[in-house]
Amino acid sequence: MQGTLEIIFLLAAIGYFLGGIRIKGIHLGTSGVLLAALYFGHLGYEIPSLIRDLGLALFVGAVGLTAGSRFFRNLKQNALSYGAIAVAIVSSSAFAVSVFSRFFSMPGALSAGIYTGALTTTPGLAAALEVTQDSAVSIGYGIAYPFGVVGVVLFVQAVPRLLGKDLRVEMQALSESAYTPARTDLMVRDFVVAEPAVYRKTLSELNIAASTGAVISRVRKGNQVLPAFRETVLLEGDVIRGVGTEEALRRLEEMVGPYTSALMSQPGLEVRDLVLEGPTLVGKTPGSLSLNKQYGVMLTRIRRAGVEFVPTAQTIFEHKDVIRAVGPSFGLDKLEALVGRQRRAFDDLGMLPLMAVLAIGTALARVRFMIPGTGGVSLGLAGGPLMAGLIVGHFGGIGPWSLKPSGRLLNVMREAGLMLFLAGAGVAAGHGFVETVARYGWLLFLGGALVTLIPMCVGFILANWVFKLSLPDTLGSICGGMTSTPALGALITAAGSEEVAAPYAATYPFALVLVVVASQALASLL
Repeated sequence: MQGTLEIIFLLAAIGYFLGGIRIKGIHLGTSGVLLAALYFGHLGYEIPSLIRDLGLALFVGAVGLTAGSRFFRNLKQNALSYGAIAVAIVSSSAFAVSVFSRFFSMPGALSAGIYTGALTTTPGLAAALEVTQDSAVSIGYGIAYPFGVVGVVLFVQAVPRLLGKDLRVEMQALSESAYTPARTDLMVRDFVVAEPAVYRKTLSELNIAASTGAVISRVRKGNQVLPAFRETVLLEGDVIRGVGTEEALRRLEEMVGPYTSALMSQPGLEVRDLVLEGPTLVGKTPGSLSLNKQYGVMLTRIRRAGVEFVPTAQTIFEHKDVIRAVGPSFGLDKLEALVGRQRRAFDDLGMLPLMAVLAIGTALARVRFMIPGTGGVSLGLAGGPLMAGLIVGHFGGIGPWSLKPSGRLLNVMREAGLMLFLAGAGVAAGHGFVETVARYGWLLFLGGALVTLIPMCVGFILANWVFKLSLPDTLGSICGGMTSTPALGALITAAGSEEVAAPYAATYPFALVLVVVASQALASLL
């Protein structure tokens, strides 16, 4: 086992080095581990399949927990589109391999293997092997698999560049249209009012949020500390508490006066984190609610999908938003009855809920759904933990307890899981890879590449020009239609957001069932 650990760490280091090499802005990222693993596999090294399975479960489980808060809404809006994209990708790839097989008179088992390798689908491989009982299926899978991984990874990075678009900018625009803010690091500082320009003016007149990007949560007048309302008048010597980024607070200091340290607590004045559970506030804005008039409270920040930001009058509330409110106890009690209260975490990082999701997901992966004409299909480790994570991520918790791990933990587990999965899968595919290509010729490798490229192009045309999906949703659905877990990891990195996992997760189940059926049909008919 010690030797196995050394191999994993060494090939991972080499893989990350290869993945970091950029050619005209395009790079393999974590998928560079696959190339290193293929070479190690060719040299005869082995990694237990348990390592690969562990990595896969960690990766998709973390992705599911992150994307769960938006998955069902996205699916409800675009279910028909995602289903059609999955059908188009699976059917066009099956048609391509059929033409290729007929034209070059390839055995059906070998053709079915190329098909499953091009779509990197282990369930499809198992289904084809069950029908043919022919090792040629595994040979074809091994030939097509490397490009099936690398090709999709490169595709999701190359397409935005070919279209002259920045994927991160497109993702930010999509997020803003969905009222999701950019990631921020909020700070809290107190300032003494010492600039004559702000004397005897209300916070509404000063419009501090628009001018600086910060929000005022409290105002100290003499020995009394009050929530900061729009009608609050600032006088010389008042102390205000600002919440915002370091840059926003710097602008606030220039506007009102120097930083100070003052006692800003007051008996009866509390700070509470409230989870928006009910439908009453969803879709509404702070500006339309007049919370200070109704409850005497002030909103200072919102946390959404792991991102904390300062709300504005136009911010639209979403389900599961965590809202921090400042005000008197009786006002917060009324607001809490309307909104809901922050759930308590089992532990600081959230390891307990993550492990529970993985346990449920791996059990769900074994459940077989019977489909006429097949031996049944299961979600597998690529689907079981993903679905469990999406469901838990959507509901967020049970009663007063939170089931959402911290964003830090999910990010680390996602990256580590993808690395372990690629290391195990690459070493397995590398065994006999060179000998197989030498025996059957590079023509088979070309066939696998075409079977990978053609359905991606078809899926892109359908998603982007027929269904008018955004570029991030288009690429996410293509990753799901190609059942490509490594490509999802590359897309998350390229987009700078886990939100692209939502279209992936919406398309993946359709594609999984269809590709198993298609694999069996190809193995039987070709």
